[in-house]
Amino acid sequence: MIQPGTVLNNRFRIEELIGSGGMSLIFRGIDMKKHRTVAIKMLREQFTGDPVFIARFRREGQAVAGLSHPNIVKIYSVCQDKDVYYLVLELVEGNDLKQILHSRAKPFEPREIYAIVAQVCDAVNYAHHKSIIHRDIKPHNIIMSPDGLVKVTDFGIARAASEATVTHTGSIMGSVHYLSPEQARGELADHRSDIYSLGVLLYEIATGKLPFEGESPISVALQKIQQDPVPPGKANSAAAVPEALEQVILKAMNRSPQRRYQSALELKDDLREACFNNRLLYIDEPEIDKLEDTLDRKELTGLLGTNGRGGLTQETGQEELMGNTASKSNAGAATKTKTWRARLVKLVLGVILFCGIAVGGLALGRAISNWFYSPPEEIEAPSVVGRTEEAAVQILEDLGLIGSILENRVARDNIASGSVAIQDPAAFTPVRPGSTIHLTLSRGPATYPAPSLLDETQQSALILLHNLGLDIGNVETINDSETPEGFIMGQTPEAGTPLLPGDTVDIIVSLGPVVKYVTVQSFVGMPVADAQAAARGIGVEFGYTSYEMSWSYPKDTIINQDPAGSTQAPEGTPINIVVSLGPGPD
Repeated sequence: MIQPGTVLNNRFRIEELIGSGGMSLIFRGIDMKKHRTVAIKMLREQFTGDPVFIARFRREGQAVAGLSHPNIVKIYSVCQDKDVYYLVLELVEGNDLKQILHSRAKPFEPREIYAIVAQVCDAVNYAHHKSIIHRDIKPHNIIMSPDGLVKVTDFGIARAASEATVTHTGSIMGSVHYLSPEQARGELADHRSDIYSLGVLLYEIATGKLPFEGESPISVALQKIQQDPVPPGKANSAAAVPEALEQVILKAMNRSPQRRYQSALELKDDLREACFNNRLLYIDEPEIDKLEDTLDRKELTGLLGTNGRGGLTQETGQEELMGNTASKSNAGAATKTKTWRARLVKLVLGVILFCGIAVGGLALGRAISNWFYSPPEEIEAPSVVGRTEEAAVQILEDLGLIGSILENRVARDNIASGSVAIQDPAAFTPVRPGSTIHLTLSRGPATYPAPSLLDETQQSALILLHNLGLDIGNVETINDSETPEGFIMGQTPEAGTPLLPGDTVDIIVSLGPVVKYVTVQSFVGMPVADAQAAARGIGVEFGYTSYEMSWSYPKDTIINQDPAGSTQAPEGTPINIVVSLGPGPD
């Protein structure tokens, strides 16, 4: 294992181990170039021998490095030093949410829950818009600073870990509790898988318990696939979970992705209403028709029968109308059942009749209204995106619409400055004649100031440029005594120069100090005192000195050296010598 004091890539010094996970070790470190404290997340040795895993780890790390959000731990760089693969991260002072849960005597209150999870939802929603799925939302990956700021870490890295989970099940025991059912089945995760994990997180924060427990990861995964969780209100009698909050949690944890919240913002909105007002904004549609839920199809078919009279014969109807008490007495309980069925059929028919009258009344009212008032026919809004301002306004006027130019402009790479970039309502939306179409004009392609790449590695520079839609151009390498090997010492254009998407930045990468080779002088056969004086005269230093018995050289005479005499070695290389202990030649 890497020891404190180790310096990686001549820049990042390891200070102390501050955490560990199934796939990595986390160290506090110092960025000696930027003079800042960082977190260094290093892959465990068992993962460094898999080239597929390493390639995916790099790819995911570079993608996530483009995320910039106050609730996401920033990745500064994706690095490699020989067989050590590591990420350089923002260091957040605080504890992870799992530690905080263990330290609390009781679950969080609803308002406390919202203050935490709302920030997590913001982070997850931002990542989803950037096409990054976390895949491993859990309290261990959520860090809370003392002032209440929440930071989510490990974005996208869980995908790289998925290939290794089969043989390292002991390492993912903590994660399986938070995986979605589709992940447990080995299916592809999407943004709704993160919604499920947020639901599990809410469940644990609100109750202090996990929704599913088991002796092994497989038993927990099977429960997720086959069962719904115990409602949070029944999971812990000491936790007062409001009804609306319970519904939010259960909807987020629905086994069907289609029936969960479809975005982290939907979950956040409902969570706010549940925690502060005990109500919901997003209410599920019923899975089956309410009337069908009340009356079973088979029972209703049996009641109505094939003759459309609820299964009652003409004779039975006559007996009821005539009040034949003898027949009723002989029928006993069967007659009561028929009477109940008859009443139920009458109730159903009455409801149907009432609905028919209501619908007919509405249709009649609408017909009368249309007779006296005929609303203007709607037209489709034309598409004017890409048109010049004058052309767009003229097209709208020709159709009896009004074009309104908004003050703010937006950058569009494929739309010339002054042409329409956005229209509202959108094209082909039905509008009435005389409606106003709001137009936002383009200011042309977006420009970005060239970032400073000095003292960055080439890989870090590539990440910075790709985040801005830029790329590395020509790469020149030269020797430099002040810039460590592998780090950038120059760039063209300079930092701050406006650039368009697709532009390139040329860089100069240091090869380190110039290495001058010299011919090594031979000191073999010289007395040590004479050799030391001669070495000082030519600027050579002796390194390690060892002693051996020798019958060929007198005592205190040099009998061997490394590097050997007359060989080439970098200037300044110390010379290790072997000195005779005697007795020397007879």
